[in-house]
Amino acid sequence: MNSYNSLAYRKSHNPKNGEKFTAEDITIVMPVYMEDPIIFEEAVIAASKQGSKIFVFGDDCDEPYRSIAEKHGCTFIRVSPHRGKRGILSHSMQFVHTPLVMFLDSDTVIDAGAVADMIKYLDADVGGVGTNISIFRNGHPVSYASEFVERVREVIFKSMSRKSSVMVLDGRCSMYRTDVIKPFLMSREFQDNIVMGKRSVLGDDRQITSYIIRTGYRAVKDYDVYARTYQYSSFKKFFKQQIRWGRVGWTYFFKDIASGSARKAGPLYTFDLIYMYLLPIFTLVIGVLTFIYIVPHMHMFFYGMTPRLRFDSYLIHRLRGDPDMPLFFVARSFINFLTTASAVIFGVSISTTMKGDRAKVFAYGS
Repeated sequence: MNSYNSLAYRKSHNPKNGEKFTAEDITIVMPVYMEDPIIFEEAVIAASKQGSKIFVFGDDCDEPYRSIAEKHGCTFIRVSPHRGKRGILSHSMQFVHTPLVMFLDSDTVIDAGAVADMIKYLDADVGGVGTNISIFRNGHPVSYASEFVERVREVIFKSMSRKSSVMVLDGRCSMYRTDVIKPFLMSREFQDNIVMGKRSVLGDDRQITSYIIRTGYRAVKDYDVYARTYQYSSFKKFFKQQIRWGRVGWTYFFKDIASGSARKAGPLYTFDLIYMYLLPIFTLVIGVLTFIYIVPHMHMFFYGMTPRLRFDSYLIHRLRGDPDMPLFFVARSFINFLTTASAVIFGVSISTTMKGDRAKVFAYGS
């Protein structure tokens, strides 16, 4: 379903319904903390070419970021003590007085004309616009694995974009209506973000997206604009990142259902939300049932004259001697067939989103 919908996706904005915003109606907010100065300057240069006012917030840090920001016409504001990204986004709302605001990470480089193109998607019912994310490939396997993750997300989000809102506007680069998110970002709900009785700094972008949908607006993505970002050069850090994203996903799986955001976002949003988070559970159940059924008969694996015959002999024995085996075997074979077929189809749809190094992206990403 996702493969078909992603391939059938067409631009969803209607120029006639779009509001007449320009780049001057946008304030770009860029938090910075312990960033590589070379990468930071690359991100600032790209942002400064958009024609919008830029505020760089140093999260308890100053030089060399102040000099770099001011050299390229940005306003630098040091915030102390250290607040983290969530705290900086909330604090930045005191300085944003334009109809639109864009949050941009300090290691993310946006395309020329990105702001002008994203504005086109701001129909009257759209509260936020995200970009496509791409990873700078530096030759390290992690960069290819990360690119694979982003291309998988692109397929799923394109599918959702046909008739629903997307699940998250990526915090690395997203644009919002200021009057919609400003009260929320300055609220205790966002600043404290209590999860299971404890404060959590994770998932600010998912929380903002969920809020936009809950208030009746759509969250859409401009797939023609790429925000290119740098990735860790360590599998350990990469896996920790995936675990953080997984924790955020499970948190908002329950929140989106309880708050009604899933229903308001549209049928594809609800479908993808449920299947993405229940699929591991289904897989676990099937695995446990298979284990319970087969283990008592494991000794039959060693039945036969040669290793080549062992598995065949086992199946023949089970098919002839156990009336439940044919049903179990057929059901399991059918599930395996669907899994393989869907993986191939999904892989083809992912390949259509890739640009260069396709073999490496598939090899490391899979």
